[in-house]
Amino acid sequence: MIQPHIIKYKSREYDQMLTLRTKVLREPLGLNFSDKDLQADEDDILLGLISADTNQMVACCILSPIDKVEVKLRQMAVAEDSQNRGLGTSMLSFAEYVAEQEGFERITLHARKVALGFYLKYNYKIIGEEFTEVGIPHFEMNKQIRMEKEKQQVIDEVSKYIDISLTPFGKPQRGVIDVEKRDPMYDGNGIVYMLSVFEKGELVNNRIGTYMVLLNKGDQAGFHEHGSKKEQELYVIVHGKGEYIERIGAENITRRFELKKGNVTSIQGDNNYHSIINSGDEPLIIFVVTTYEKA
Repeated sequence: MIQPHIIKYKSREYDQMLTLRTKVLREPLGLNFSDKDLQADEDDILLGLISADTNQMVACCILSPIDKVEVKLRQMAVAEDSQNRGLGTSMLSFAEYVAEQEGFERITLHARKVALGFYLKYNYKIIGEEFTEVGIPHFEMNKQIRMEKEKQQVIDEVSKYIDISLTPFGKPQRGVIDVEKRDPMYDGNGIVYMLSVFEKGELVNNRIGTYMVLLNKGDQAGFHEHGSKKEQELYVIVHGKGEYIERIGAENITRRFELKKGNVTSIQGDNNYHSIINSGDEPLIIFVVTTYEKA
């Protein structure tokens, strides 16, 4: 199990971080850290991922505040024997989380050219032209990372009822990576939130797996169909109560069901529509799976 930590300067974990940074980031370039370099760490936010099995640091990075809204991500490193296991993603995700919690709105970084694709994958944008740093080509990049207060409140509210955690094979566990607000959703009533745990392109054939949250009684995901997109959609009720409604065509409501935790629904085919409404006093939390029909 991999555990994220905020590291104390000059601690045992800091020594591990320095060893990792030196081996991954400096030795291949024939360089080392100066006393001035390391002194700068004292006022920064030091982050690491530590293996609970070996008690060794497997990834690290540093957040250096620039001003009240912007922080620089630097010294990102993953141990050579732990690469290609998703630890870079986990480290970046933890850094963004900590930056948000500290009140920063934007992360900037100097990405090595060989790592450009990694940061582009997570929506970092290139600023300006290629430049040379520590003898190798780099690009400056940045990303707006501050989650609106409302979105964090949704995650906090859902966390009262369930523990959202994805365990991808061979990779560290992770939680919610994005929150989308639908106001309304398919002309329904109230607000629906979509809580993503999968990264873009991570599911086979780009199929959808996400949590749909209707916080308040009466909130509704309005009528919609999937036949035109050759999809099948499943609702798995994780928490709460809902009224599930089916209809054939634009107007003809055919069936209504009261759903509770553990119930599953399925829809596919042309001209078939469904909708769900939170009918209880607690949030209605649904795991939604959308698959493609066979050709």
